Amino acid sequence: MINKTFSGLFNFAKQEKAERIVISRSEKGHSCHCHLPGGEEAIFNLPKKLENDLAENLRALLKIAPGELATEKYCQWRDKNNDLNFRLSIVPDKLGEKIIISIIQEDKKFLSLNQLGWQKNDLELLNNINLSGSGLIIISSPERQGRSTTLQAILNDLNQENKNIYFLGAEEFNIQGVNFLKNTPENWSRILNHDSDIIALEIEENDQESLKRAIMAAHTGRLVLVTIKSINSLQALYQILRSGLSLKLILDNLKMISGQELIPLKRMAFKDKKKRSRQRQQIGVFETFIPRPETIGFIKENYKHLTTAKFWEDFFRLAHKNGYRPLIVDKNQKKKDGLV
Repeated sequence: MINKTFSGLFNFAKQEKAERIVISRSEKGHSCHCHLPGGEEAIFNLPKKLENDLAENLRALLKIAPGELATEKYCQWRDKNNDLNFRLSIVPDKLGEKIIISIIQEDKKFLSLNQLGWQKNDLELLNNINLSGSGLIIISSPERQGRSTTLQAILNDLNQENKNIYFLGAEEFNIQGVNFLKNTPENWSRILNHDSDIIALEIEENDQESLKRAIMAAHTGRLVLVTIKSINSLQALYQILRSGLSLKLILDNLKMISGQELIPLKRMAFKDKKKRSRQRQQIGVFETFIPRPETIGFIKENYKHLTTAKFWEDFFRLAHKNGYRPLIVDKNQKKKDGLV
């Protein structure tokens, strides 16, 4: 029964190009919210027969340990009607557990960085780093604010026949020519012992070991691209500086930190739902921090005060003088251009 129900649910999600499915329990039973393109939502109740141990039954179907509180866990569903990849979260809720299924759209076309919202000056800075072929690039954003999409766009640009690119993570990027491996110590050793030019990975929150490996890999002369969760690029810088590695090693290899968030695009309103669903609904606003001699010197001289508010107030002003522009600057520019 539960297998048939989830198969039907996933088939509906596939046909409607649903972005997310949220199943939660209320006093009236389990309700399912399907988030569709264009901000539409389909809501329906699940059969009462499924109410007992719904999350546990789903865990069993997906071969997840009983009671595991999954967080953005990469999963696959394969049957005669569906071939679906998604990220699963099972979290405590008021009346049990909430199930959150984030669908990975396999047929999604890659947008260029320009289409995503990168400004010309930032693109030139990024291209110069990419041409150098080595160093650490950090792509940061809050949760669900597009950092994976930005990473895919950069990898798509870098993907050439003469480049050996590896992506380390839980989910395979569908980019032809990019090698996929799970993020394990054994696979890190494997790619560092072989002819790898570019390494990309998505770092989960508080995964300091992967961050350390990324910095050390950049020190070997490779180009390393990393996504991390943070409010902005300066908070991402704080995380990197607190990684536990030597300050010299970090500052010698860090080339760029980008920060971003998504905001609604100004679009013509279509009455037809199908036309509205095909419209892009959001665009990114971006900021980039490039370590300059002045900011590097400030960090070295004042590192012992890293955790103080004054350090970051002074650092912000200095970074601003040396080319750093916070997210609000790009947001205001896009408003001026009539995009948002």
